[in-house]
Amino acid sequence: MTATAPIDVVFLDAGGVLVSPDEALIVRRFAEAGFEVDPALLFAAHYHGVLAIDRARAEPEVFTDYHLAYGHHLGLGRDRLDEVGAVLQAIWTEPHLWAHPLPDVAEGLAAIAATGTPIVIVSNADGTVADVLGRTGLLQVGPGPGVAVHAIVDSGAVGVAKPDPRIFHLALEAVGTTADRAIHVGDAYQYDVRGARAAGVRPLLVDPLGIRDDVDCERVRSLLDVAALLA
Repeated sequence: MTATAPIDVVFLDAGGVLVSPDEALIVRRFAEAGFEVDPALLFAAHYHGVLAIDRARAEPEVFTDYHLAYGHHLGLGRDRLDEVGAVLQAIWTEPHLWAHPLPDVAEGLAAIAATGTPIVIVSNADGTVADVLGRTGLLQVGPGPGVAVHAIVDSGAVGVAKPDPRIFHLALEAVGTTADRAIHVGDAYQYDVRGARAAGVRPLLVDPLGIRDDVDCERVRSLLDVAALLA
């Protein structure tokens, strides 16, 4: 990958880019519902769920396709997919669900920060993403135990969600730059890539499994790839 313009800011999605759902909680909730889940499958299940969202062109906060693909990847019986969906729907209402840092994310955040490029979190969430990410120790706005980010733009707090380009306009205003000098890293084409492009921001799709040959945008395996791009 080569940069087409100087990059003044990196926008990062939260779920699927920085953190994944709490694996112990998911296993426990499924066990309570009578399902046995292999924790080793949970990482990949998320990205297969996102792929299903993209194929269905789902609207924000509509997770039916995600839940079905997620359960299918876990090998849970097709005859009980309605039950699987109900379990996942309940899990997704759990506070502080997205608490599990993804592999290499701490190293990747540090590598991006080391380039001197400001980081802004741009997330479709419920207004609590700053607290959730702060609890992980990965990052916070300003000085602290994790990487210092410039701002956190949470759709639940600002009232607009990806793919609406206005959420990116707010992020650009927060750092004081223009769209052509920004990149956005997300895991969902439907929300992240479409929204970034609508705002004039260059999108990068996180594809740790190498399953997104269907997309027409740049792909990265992890934040370490993003740091290499900036360098």
